[in-house]
Amino acid sequence: MIINNINGLRLELILFGFVVLINNCTMKQKLQIVDDYYVNPAKKENTSLLKKEELPFEQKIFSKDFKSLTFRTKSLILGEPLYNMKSKIPIIINFDLLRNHGESIQYKIIHCNKDWKKSDILTMDAIDGFDLDYIDNQEISYGPVQQYINYNFELPNDNTDFLVSGNYIIKIFIEGKSETPLATLKFYVSEQISTINFTIDKSRNVEQSKYLQAFEMECTYNSSDILDPYENISINIQQNHQEFNQYWLSEPNFIKENKLVFLHSEDQIFNGGNEFRFFDMSSFRNGSQRIENISFNDSIFNVNLKKDVRRSYKQYLQYKDMNGRFFIRTYDFDDANSQAEYGMVNFKLPMKQFNSDSIYIFGQLTNWTIDSDFLMTYDTINNYYQNKSLLKQGYYNYIYVVKNNSGFSTRKIEGAHFESNNEYILKMYYKDPVNLLDRILSYKVVKSN
Repeated sequence: MIINNINGLRLELILFGFVVLINNCTMKQKLQIVDDYYVNPAKKENTSLLKKEELPFEQKIFSKDFKSLTFRTKSLILGEPLYNMKSKIPIIINFDLLRNHGESIQYKIIHCNKDWKKSDILTMDAIDGFDLDYIDNQEISYGPVQQYINYNFELPNDNTDFLVSGNYIIKIFIEGKSETPLATLKFYVSEQISTINFTIDKSRNVEQSKYLQAFEMECTYNSSDILDPYENISINIQQNHQEFNQYWLSEPNFIKENKLVFLHSEDQIFNGGNEFRFFDMSSFRNGSQRIENISFNDSIFNVNLKKDVRRSYKQYLQYKDMNGRFFIRTYDFDDANSQAEYGMVNFKLPMKQFNSDSIYIFGQLTNWTIDSDFLMTYDTINNYYQNKSLLKQGYYNYIYVVKNNSGFSTRKIEGAHFESNNEYILKMYYKDPVNLLDRILSYKVVKSN
């Protein structure tokens, strides 16, 4: 009996232990499921946010009411989005908002790497003062049919100065709405401590020498300040601010004393392009260059430009242009900033329709970007491409850019000529391994002729 009782007790203990083991496993499994349910979405969210933060900033206008963006100084009307730390001359940023009442507008400054992703340096190490401030200078338009508010501000100013060079994003937004900006603008701060000698020549490709512009260059650098120039210096080259076909140079062919030498290469070429098209609508009362007619319908001025022509097979014609820029002016009123009219400008380009290509207007009037608002649509009845865009009175340059599966090109409509006068924008970056940022040692604009 004692033996049987012991055996029964052992059996009960074994069964009890087995039940406890199963319960523990079940509880762990439930806890693990609950834990996974709690943790994984957060991980996914963090991963999603991380990816979002790593996306590069763009030069982009988000609001259709944001118009007529210009950069200038007090002495220079056609300026670059560039502050020279040596000159100390502030840059004036000017734009309009199509409103009939004032808005409280702010700007925020963000330091970026050369790839336009937010840099890792602290704001206090990049900006002396405030990186967030209000745009106080605003003027309500008086006189024009289309009402607007003209805004302008300077950088640097009494509240904000730059401590380091590099790429900066200026985010402009209505107070309290920084997540939905009106625009994000690319801005450059340069130390101007290096010199760049940039030479344009014909391509050595005999068949293409009449159409292409090749280049070579030399850049000076301070050997006591620059570590490993082969690895840490890179140069960005844009023709007429065309970011879609920009060129990056690194690793020079050789170093001569304190100069980085980049020799001629068959890869270092640009299409010569053509001179920019232009029109002048500085007056709605009198006729201006390349204006077919101006009428007032539906509470707005309608400006019909003379029809453009496809120039891909036309002989090169040289004339002075502004390499894609515009400036605001009016002959009808005294103050262009607050009195100039807006007009709906109608562009027309007669030609056969491209089956798989898109055509865009390009220039400073599109903020140097391929903008869907300036996409040409085809009129199958009249057999021409057209676009209507609201622009402020002034003098404008523009060209047509073709987009297809191969990328972007001006050659298909505008043609290409070695003799064309182009602006090349050169930016010399130094990846500073000590301060962990991309500095701009030099920013230079060179004309090809």
